[in-house]
Amino acid sequence: MKTYFITGVITLAAIGALLVLYGGYHHSALAPVPAPVVTSVPLSAPATNTVPTAGYGGYSQTPVYGSDGYGMMDGTASQALRYANAIQLLTQTTHAAQVDIAKNEVTFTGRNITVAMAAVQPSFPDTTFEVAGLVDPTIVVPEGARVTIDFINMDYGDQMDHGVELTSVAPPYPVLSMMGMPGAFAGIPVLPPRQSDDVQSSVYPASSVTFEVPPSGTYYYLCQYYDHASKGMYGRFIVQPD
Repeated sequence: MKTYFITGVITLAAIGALLVLYGGYHHSALAPVPAPVVTSVPLSAPATNTVPTAGYGGYSQTPVYGSDGYGMMDGTASQALRYANAIQLLTQTTHAAQVDIAKNEVTFTGRNITVAMAAVQPSFPDTTFEVAGLVDPTIVVPEGARVTIDFINMDYGDQMDHGVELTSVAPPYPVLSMMGMPGAFAGIPVLPPRQSDDVQSSVYPASSVTFEVPPSGTYYYLCQYYDHASKGMYGRFIVQPD
């Protein structure tokens, strides 16, 4: 009887220890996601994650915040810019590139290129990208370049989440153009919209991606959020021969 009693006590203790360990793990798995960090630091700082791609040496991506329900985000903190900082970042791209309004084209030169891109900049049309003041422009870069895209979601409202994905697949696009679609070689997962209707006081979720461009040819950038690319939220990304 004494032996059975001791064995029972040991068994109960072991079960209790397992419950404590599981409870601690479960609690940490449900811990709140940290809020975005509001910053005026340029987005194209050294990235924290490296994701392999199909033969182009991989691309690095800064963390992003939240979850869009499609498993396209990593749930860690992102940067968030004040309006003045976002506009400053977008203006830097205007000065660094050749902007052809008639062709709706932005051309970059050099081996290290930074493209500041906004999703639905205030006063611009819905479900559009803005680069150098143009709407869904053709972006032209030289072969062999290393490109950083600083992406800012400036939209507001329900289901106004936006991201950007670069792909070899031409339009038209399906309603559900998720990350990892065939032909994708770089991208930024979907970011939430700004949380205030007031343009000046709001902060704007932002993230960055750096990648080596694929061989010369015509590619495309698009928003991979549900139904956005199918409604026309995309543009051409041309890699010119060196």
